[in-house]
Amino acid sequence: MAAAIAAPGLASGDSPDAGSARLQGSFVMKGKVTRADGVRGEHTGQRVKRTWSFNSKCNGGACANVVLHKRRGGGHTDKLVLHRSSPGVYSGKGRFYFPIRCAGVVDDRGGEVRFKVTVRIRGTTSIQGKPFASKLSAKYENPKRINHTECQGRSLGRDGARYTGTPDTLPGPPKARFRRTDTTATKLKFEDRSKRGRGDTPLRSRQWNFGDPLSGPANTSTEERPSHTFTAPGTYTVKLKVTDRNGLSGTVRHQYTVP
Repeated sequence: MAAAIAAPGLASGDSPDAGSARLQGSFVMKGKVTRADGVRGEHTGQRVKRTWSFNSKCNGGACANVVLHKRRGGGHTDKLVLHRSSPGVYSGKGRFYFPIRCAGVVDDRGGEVRFKVTVRIRGTTSIQGKPFASKLSAKYENPKRINHTECQGRSLGRDGARYTGTPDTLPGPPKARFRRTDTTATKLKFEDRSKRGRGDTPLRSRQWNFGDPLSGPANTSTEERPSHTFTAPGTYTVKLKVTDRNGLSGTVRHQYTVP
């Protein structure tokens, strides 16, 4: 039997959905230091554990850019933007500063670390039929550290590490909720009280259906607080569907009797 051919940009063994998967949520990254030249508190082969949080801000699917909040030693967090370089692969550059004592004075931004992070989606999981990253590999590279003080002449070192990541928190669908706020004869008013899903992804759209097709275009609405005048007495099923930025949705229905 012929071996399967990976899609462009995907490595052998990667999930076939990795190229279209959305990179979103918090991941536990377990890694090993691959280089630690002159970096205090680090040594090659050292095991590390970090939390990285990814935020895709486009509407659904794999985004061109993803914001990464990367925890590092000392409880510090670095923020950088990763760019999609090929299907399932993201990379970006960042920097942080550290103190250097020079001539008896501590300069808190005397040392600068410029680094590059590359993240590859290795596995996926399906949420409401949409692929999300569920297994990652990553590489951290710091080729050199820069001394911005007048005390030159000594190397500040460099380091690097490789990681594998599994989800700590993956997104969940929003919970659709609404209530009736007022009734005047055959006119009812409603209010959307939907809640964001796990991961706190913002809602991007809502769609009401008042179950009154004889009212024509007035049977639907996208407003947060709509009202609807029903065409005749009877019992109607009012439906609200909300969708978040991840493309996940929630739906709720309530029945109302119009006298």
